[in-house]
Amino acid sequence: MNKIKHMIIKTIPHMAVVCIALSVMETAQATPYRPTNDLAVVETLPAGSQTFQTRVVIKNLSKQPFAAVQPQISALLTQSYTQGDPRALGQAESLLEPYTHNPSYINDPAVLSLRANILQANHQFDESKKLLQQILIKIPNQPDSLLMLSSINLVQGNFAAARQGCDGIRDMGLMFLRLACMAQVDNMTGKIIASRATLEQLAQMNSGLTPEQSRWLNLILADIALRLDDSALANTVFKTLDTTTAPSLTARADWLLAHQQWAQVQQLLATHTDNDALLLRLVISEMQQKSPRAKADFQLLSERISVWQARGETAHQREEAMFAMLLNPSDKALDLARSNWQKQRETADVVIYTNAAIRAQSKPDLKIIQAWIKQTGFEYPRLTQQLAQSLRVG
Repeated sequence: MNKIKHMIIKTIPHMAVVCIALSVMETAQATPYRPTNDLAVVETLPAGSQTFQTRVVIKNLSKQPFAAVQPQISALLTQSYTQGDPRALGQAESLLEPYTHNPSYINDPAVLSLRANILQANHQFDESKKLLQQILIKIPNQPDSLLMLSSINLVQGNFAAARQGCDGIRDMGLMFLRLACMAQVDNMTGKIIASRATLEQLAQMNSGLTPEQSRWLNLILADIALRLDDSALANTVFKTLDTTTAPSLTARADWLLAHQQWAQVQQLLATHTDNDALLLRLVISEMQQKSPRAKADFQLLSERISVWQARGETAHQREEAMFAMLLNPSDKALDLARSNWQKQRETADVVIYTNAAIRAQSKPDLKIIQAWIKQTGFEYPRLTQQLAQSLRVG
């Protein structure tokens, strides 16, 4: 559920190197592509994407009772998360929409839960939380709603509320979920070592874990490995973590980028240009190596970001800030990173805000981050060291 994406503080000097490589790309500004005929290929969809014919079949399901359509909506949401495919999210939203206006289903907890999932995926966190709270009024201590509510509060940096959500899971048969949920909060609030120990124990038990639960544990551990620069833990995690889903690929790529393993990143992500966050990391690695593909992939990424901006989308501000860091307009990157910080405060958000503030030499922003770290107990030794150093210099 928690989508973990990181770019650690060591990228600061690396970004400067990348900006030199960008000098040959300064004219590669994105322009809208308009096909000249009906046979022109606009885009090649990733494997597993819905074809037009399949979408028609799925859309016709909306004429059926909700119970007949619910599995397809859930499958599309899973596809959206694991592939990072916004098309699947849009299809799920479209398929669910008729039921959100149907008096027979509008207050159905299952419909509310799917709506909350879609809102969360679109970073409409407060709206999602309202729906989850409606479910919990109807079904107190409903585990899925508690976990999603905790996850959203965690992303927003509302750690006390996130812990309260975990604490609401009282079913003895779900103690695994309660412990993992608590460890995830501990990971962000000054108990990273204890969190690692709990998660490693849960992962070693591996008793009846679903692939999704196993991935969840390992993504949290990958975050811990990155922040502690723990190679042994990273090796263990990446032996288990899958190499097909977008969140897992992002975690692997960020570990490799942090250790300047550019060729390995390019090899890992070369076939994943359909995913914007992965394409961003691929471009960074290609530019560091002065790859022949760097210019084309940079242009593709620039076009994607132009589309976000044209649509007024704000769910990608983290990636926009990272991209702005590549282009080296420090004020623009800082504005985006600061705006993103108001919405979400996962590790990656802390890092990109810190990177942007250091680049712009903004002492007020650095003090905001430092105060937040002191208040929460957030542990990231390399980042806090660099932050303190920048404040002394400033």
